[in-house]
Amino acid sequence: MPRMDLGRRIAERLAAATAERITRTGLDNEKENRPSIKHSVLDLAPLPLGEGDRAVVVATGPSLRRDHSIERLKRSGFTGAIIAVDSALGACLREGLVPDVVVTVDPDSARIVRWFGDPTLTEAPKDDYFRRQEMDPVNAYDEVARNKELVALVNARAAGVRVAAATAASSAVVKRCQAAGMELYWWNPMYDDYDKPDSISRALHRVNGLPCLNGGGNVGTAAWVLAHAVLGKRRVALVGMDFGYEPGTPYDKTQYYPEIVEEFGSRLDEVFIRVQHPVSGEVWLTDPPYYWFREVFFEMVGEADCETFNCTEGGILHGPGVKATTLEEFVNG
Repeated sequence: MPRMDLGRRIAERLAAATAERITRTGLDNEKENRPSIKHSVLDLAPLPLGEGDRAVVVATGPSLRRDHSIERLKRSGFTGAIIAVDSALGACLREGLVPDVVVTVDPDSARIVRWFGDPTLTEAPKDDYFRRQEMDPVNAYDEVARNKELVALVNARAAGVRVAAATAASSAVVKRCQAAGMELYWWNPMYDDYDKPDSISRALHRVNGLPCLNGGGNVGTAAWVLAHAVLGKRRVALVGMDFGYEPGTPYDKTQYYPEIVEEFGSRLDEVFIRVQHPVSGEVWLTDPPYYWFREVFFEMVGEADCETFNCTEGGILHGPGVKATTLEEFVNG
C-alpha cells in the first residue's frame, strides 16, 4: 500500500465506524433530554436572525486565530446571521461578538460542556484534550483558571443566545446552557438512511417529532446545514473551517492523535494526509476523520440550495462547489 494512501483508505471506512460509536450514546442522551425539549430548530426559521440572505459560520480551525477572523468579522459591520459552533463560543464572546445561534452536536459528557464553561471543573483533568488540541489555545494552559473565566463570560454575555442542540447532546451541556439563560432549539442527528423502513432516524422522529438533519458528522458542517436548510440563507461563508492543521503542527498536537497511535502505532506518516492549498501553496496536515468530513462536505455542497464561500484562507476545504474568497470580499460583495 502506498505511504500516503493509508489515511485516505481509513477515511473511506469511517462512516460505519462513527455511526456505531455515537448512535447508542446519542440515543441514550435523547431520552434524558426529552423533558427539556420545548422548541424545534424549525422555530428558528421565522426569527429575524441577521439581515438578508447571508450568514457566516464560525468554526474553530487554526486559521480562525491565525487570520484574526473573529476580529475582522466584528470590524466588518456584517449584518447577516452569525452561526458559531460550540467550540467557538468563548472566542466570539471574548471579542465582543455574540452569535445569533450556537450549534452543538457531540454526545460526549465531559469535553463539550467545557466550551460553555464547566462550573463543576475544580482541577485539571487527566484527559489532555484541551491541552493538546488546536481549537482554542486559551484552554491549553491553566485549565481551571481559564475555565472559570469562561464560566463568568458565558454567564455575563450569553443569556438569550439561541442554541441549536442535537438531541444527542449530553445532559451536562443542556443543563449548562439552561443555567446560563440560553434558549434551546432541538433537532435529531441523521443517524442512518431515513428512507429505510428500519431507520433509527425515522423511529426517533416518530418519538419526539423533531426534524432530522444530516450534519455531515461534525458540528461545523451541521452549522452550515442549519444556515441554509433551516434559516434559509442563500449565501453562506465559512471561517475557521479548516478540517486540518496548519503547516508545522506536530502529530501529537492533533485532535485524534491518541486514537491514531493506539490503532496504527508508529505508522503516522502513512496515516496523516497532506493537502496543498491552491492559493497560498501551503501544505496542510490532516487526518482520516477530518479528511472524511471534507469528502462528505463536498458531497453535500452539490445538493445544497445555497452558495458556499470558504473565507478561512487556509485548511483543506477547497474544491467543487466551494468558492475561495476573503472574508472582506464576502462581506462587501
